[in-house]
Amino acid sequence: MQTIQTIFLMIFQVAVIVLVAPLFDGMARKLRAKLQSKQGSDFFQTYRDIIKLFKRGRTVPACSHWVFRWAPFFLFATSAAILAAIPITYSDPTTDKIFGAYSDIFVILYLGALLRFVFGAASIDSGNPFAATGGGREQMLAVFVEPVMMMCLIVVMMAAGTSNLVEIQGMVRSGQIGYQIPSFAIASIAFLWCMYVETGRKPFDLAEAEQELQEGLLGEYAGSDLGLVQAALILKQFAMIGLFLTIFEPWNFSNPFLAIIIFVLKTGVFYVAAVFIDNFGPRFRMTSSMRKISCGALAIAFAALTLYVVGF
Repeated sequence: MQTIQTIFLMIFQVAVIVLVAPLFDGMARKLRAKLQSKQGSDFFQTYRDIIKLFKRGRTVPACSHWVFRWAPFFLFATSAAILAAIPITYSDPTTDKIFGAYSDIFVILYLGALLRFVFGAASIDSGNPFAATGGGREQMLAVFVEPVMMMCLIVVMMAAGTSNLVEIQGMVRSGQIGYQIPSFAIASIAFLWCMYVETGRKPFDLAEAEQELQEGLLGEYAGSDLGLVQAALILKQFAMIGLFLTIFEPWNFSNPFLAIIIFVLKTGVFYVAAVFIDNFGPRFRMTSSMRKISCGALAIAFAALTLYVVGF
């Protein structure tokens, strides 16, 4: 019975976020338009766009293979799996240990790597040189971001003594670990940068870069496939923000309905607020600016790891 309840809560939290996430994307689009002195569409425009795309048929390049054709489903399923692994509604460490093997930092890291791999493979299989370039940029971003992310998560796991997100969340809530530990506080700064990069917003939207690559991989998809990929990318953004909030800013709510409402509101605030960086930040060059800022983030993460090793 407990297993069935936890599975239901996982499906429940994913379903709620799938339904609500486009609303915050619409808010972000409206705010971006206002910052650019434009009228902009209303908050529900993202819903209309996705529904319109799903009403259209599938169109794929003749040179593509099964990788390109099935990639939208893999991307959406992987993004949903990452959301399910984040303990939002099933956050009681005494009753939900049975799902500790899934709600785990390593599971999320592997799913994130799988999502990036599928994105790159579909880009190459599309037969479009712009899409292939975007896929290569996505893999290069991993070289810059993943070492920083892993160092931050190593600090968290060593401080907690576990990689189980449910237990880590419980320890942060109870005050056993948290910002009173200098290494934990510094790691949160570097991880916040990783979270923003993983959302694919400017100035880190190098894989899509519509002015340079005509949306990269997205330029080859149409109809329901494009709608599914866009939904998957929105879910990924929510998942990355949610992972940061789950580890570094968890709030204590045992009621699953209240927990999902507060989580959606917190994540939505971060999602919409990122527009201020998105709107005013120029896109970085992969070979110069991106390298410099990633080295700075890597130095912060390394400092956090060093502080933990020496006992701080």
